[in-house]
Amino acid sequence: MLSHLSIHQFALVDQLELEVLPGMSVITGETGAGKSILLDALGLALGDRAEADCVRHGAEKAEIGATFSMNERARLWLQQRDIPADDDAIILRRIISSEGRSRGYINGRPASASDLKEIGQLLIEIHSQHAHQRLLQKETPRQLLDAYGNLQLQASEVSLVWEEWQQHARRLNRLQEESAEVKAQRQLLTYQVEELRQLAPGATELDELESEHKRLANAENMLLNGQYALAACYGDDSGELAATQLTHQAMNRLGNIDDQHPLLNEARDLLQQAKIQLEEAAHSLQRYLDLVDINPHRLQQVENRLSDLYSMARKHQIAPQTLHAHWQEQEAALAELNLSDDDLAGLQQQVNALEQEYRQLAQGLSDARRTAAARMDSEVEAHFEALALGRARFVTQIEADVSKASRHGIDQIGFIVQTNPGMPAGPLAKVASGGELARISLAIQVVTAAVCETPSLIFDEVDVGIGGGTAERVGRLLRALGQDGQVLCVTHQPQVAAQAHQHYQVSKISGDNATHTQLRKLNDKQRSEEIARMLGGVNITQQTLAHAQEMLALVQ
Repeated sequence: MLSHLSIHQFALVDQLELEVLPGMSVITGETGAGKSILLDALGLALGDRAEADCVRHGAEKAEIGATFSMNERARLWLQQRDIPADDDAIILRRIISSEGRSRGYINGRPASASDLKEIGQLLIEIHSQHAHQRLLQKETPRQLLDAYGNLQLQASEVSLVWEEWQQHARRLNRLQEESAEVKAQRQLLTYQVEELRQLAPGATELDELESEHKRLANAENMLLNGQYALAACYGDDSGELAATQLTHQAMNRLGNIDDQHPLLNEARDLLQQAKIQLEEAAHSLQRYLDLVDINPHRLQQVENRLSDLYSMARKHQIAPQTLHAHWQEQEAALAELNLSDDDLAGLQQQVNALEQEYRQLAQGLSDARRTAAARMDSEVEAHFEALALGRARFVTQIEADVSKASRHGIDQIGFIVQTNPGMPAGPLAKVASGGELARISLAIQVVTAAVCETPSLIFDEVDVGIGGGTAERVGRLLRALGQDGQVLCVTHQPQVAAQAHQHYQVSKISGDNATHTQLRKLNDKQRSEEIARMLGGVNITQQTLAHAQEMLALVQ
């Protein structure tokens, strides 16, 4: 339930705090006093679109906060999004700057407008004075019936199977009804894949071939220079002294010097190390030269293979290094186009199975809707007499038509009404007058609100166009709804206001430089005066005041 509404610097409101209690609460006031401002502000806290002109003139920002008591559906919603959940309350907050930017918060955590709207639907339901116009929209009867019958989960299952069925059916149709363009594409792919298969480029083959080609092409030069370096290190048959031999002679000469001077000893150690390193270098060179292969035949093979790979890459207009990956992609594309008859048959079986599952679920939903419609129609008609609709009849018409199947099922749903006996029944939009439409809408709202899981209900001047005894009966309906929950009603009807458990008055105060809207909760005396004003206008007589007091006394 809504427990607190805080409004700062919004429209004509400087600062306003509203404590909302369980039961039925009404908000009344002169026309233009700002009753709608309260609901507009609450709407912003619930994710409605924010405009810059909603900020009070001269203020930098407007701020609206709404505190609700926790319920299980809202608690689950918060847990799924890792938003802190207090055991007792949910606080929604919206800040709008004078430039039109807005920020939203849920329990102190930043939230988008869509998040505020989504959780708001779990906390409160608003029935506006234009709700009867919504009845004329095509989708409304289905939405109201599914909500009344608690069929949303069943309808969701139908929608999910429908989407999967349609997805598979579209794929099947695409594959069955191949165009000439697709066939030409298959022909080209077949040719390209075949030549790639014959070439069969390896994933790392190009790098390996280029490395091998470099060695083979430079083998003669590598061998000549390597042998020269080996001879320089270790010697050959030419008779010239090699580095190892010269190093050995130097070591012998130094060994003939009878002196242990540190510098001399260092020279001896370095020569010994040099000799060892030269021998190791010679051994490594020898092993390397043993691997060098002057092989013109293999060189030609490598060059031919590289030429083939580069030519194929140019033909396909790709980098040579991506040739293998391109081949695999082309193979996959061809496999998709060459879906076998067995695969098509399997896909057809999937489509048939999903269609059958959809029809069964949709028929089950249709049957459940008919059962719920019978109950709803009876409950709606039960309020007609109280709403001065006489012997009008109301029927939720459900026509199951498989040819018009959709994600919402196989039903075409509409509201049919007969306003007078002997007159033909017809669609609500064509048969009912404006006043009748508003009262029928109210009956439907009362019935559907009674079974909804939302703990708080707001009715914004839904009693427009009625008066007298009908308005009193509407007030009783709203009071009955408030017995087990919370109803907040903005009204111009004294008969409705008299039925409330709590009464708030909105008034506009104009000063020399500014205009303010204020809200106050009325005590018994003030309430009698407000209802008298609603009954008699500006000049309240003792008779009018007595009438107001009598109306209040009859409710007790």
